[in-house]
Amino acid sequence: MKNSYLLSVCHGVLLSLAIVSSGGAETLDDAWKIGLETNHLLKAATENTFASQAELDAAKGGRLPTLNIGAGYSILDNNPVSMAGDVQFATADAQSLSYKAMVSLPLYTHFQLSSLIDSATANLAASRFSEQSARQKVKLQIAQAYVSVLLRSKQTEVATSQEQSLAAHAADVQNLHDEGMVPVNDLLAAKVALANARQVQLQVENQLDIAKAAYNRLLNRALDYKVDLQAIHPSFPEVDLDTVSEDALISRPELAALSEQINALQLQAEAAKTASGPKVFLTSGYDYRENSYQLHEGVWQATVMASWDIFDGNVAKNKGLAIQARSRSVAEQRRDLETLVLLQVRQAWLDMEESRKRIEVTRKTLAQAEENLEVTRNRYKEGMGTNTEVLDAESLRTVNYVSYDRANNDAVLAVLRLRYAIGKL
Repeated sequence: MKNSYLLSVCHGVLLSLAIVSSGGAETLDDAWKIGLETNHLLKAATENTFASQAELDAAKGGRLPTLNIGAGYSILDNNPVSMAGDVQFATADAQSLSYKAMVSLPLYTHFQLSSLIDSATANLAASRFSEQSARQKVKLQIAQAYVSVLLRSKQTEVATSQEQSLAAHAADVQNLHDEGMVPVNDLLAAKVALANARQVQLQVENQLDIAKAAYNRLLNRALDYKVDLQAIHPSFPEVDLDTVSEDALISRPELAALSEQINALQLQAEAAKTASGPKVFLTSGYDYRENSYQLHEGVWQATVMASWDIFDGNVAKNKGLAIQARSRSVAEQRRDLETLVLLQVRQAWLDMEESRKRIEVTRKTLAQAEENLEVTRNRYKEGMGTNTEVLDAESLRTVNYVSYDRANNDAVLAVLRLRYAIGKL
């Protein structure tokens, strides 16, 4: 245990997260690849993007000609009859077949169609940014679970080391007690400390199992799937807080998604307002109506029709105002999110700087804690120290290793969260 910890201390701080190779162990990149392929929330975001693409295609289809085909058969109780003076004559059959094929093409829609297309285009862009945001959130969740497993594994190693160290000390005390060199209090205290260490070991092993199960759930695997992860050692990019804050406001996909949503709503408002404007359509086709009294039963026709709703009860206007209000609402949400993003960046950056300093402090004390324990145990065996001093030295060594592991864990998470906060995870 001692050698493994001293070896980890010797690894320098690099400029990016470093994954230490360990045979065929799973890497964080491996975990991301598996998680992104199986995550249900990400699949849902992908389906939303597909829906937005279909809506854009539908909006573009509004510019294309439409073809309508219809047919029918009419049965009347009497032949339609007309009168010319006192003379009556039939004008149509009591039973008749009719069918038609008509093509309609919008020539001018007062920019309604173009606004709807532009709005759908903005919605598609917003969906893609939302999908990107979902992907980064999933990656952060997986990374946090990954690092949690690594931390619990280290804590298990520390607990095992503590148990072994206290077991060896308890054996030494037993031997000294058997020789009548130490009182029974020392033996009882050593055994109680050993029992407590074994309880801690059981607890951290349980926490490790839970951490592995949570990690496997994110990768959509069986909760008891065997987990073997490669270690990650922290590194600290030399970045300025103001610079990364500016980058976050540009790169965060959530902000970009809201910007596109605002744009889409504004275009929808324009489309709603122009719904009552002038429109011109071209219709053309063939119309056949069976009628033995009519010379030409089938006719070809072409019509250019213009319409303009001069007054619609202000329906179109109020719909446009409602959508504009929604766009202002989303704009306020975006402003609030900007402040949250800046807070996330600041917190992650400060956590990174704090963990950097903690690692330096705790790393220097590890070897000292080991040496202190060894000296204290030797003094106790020689009758120059007390049992309490040995137990205190063991606790101090354990606390130092726990602090060092937590500092490394916090550093890795801080860098990952900083990358997430600036939208570049």
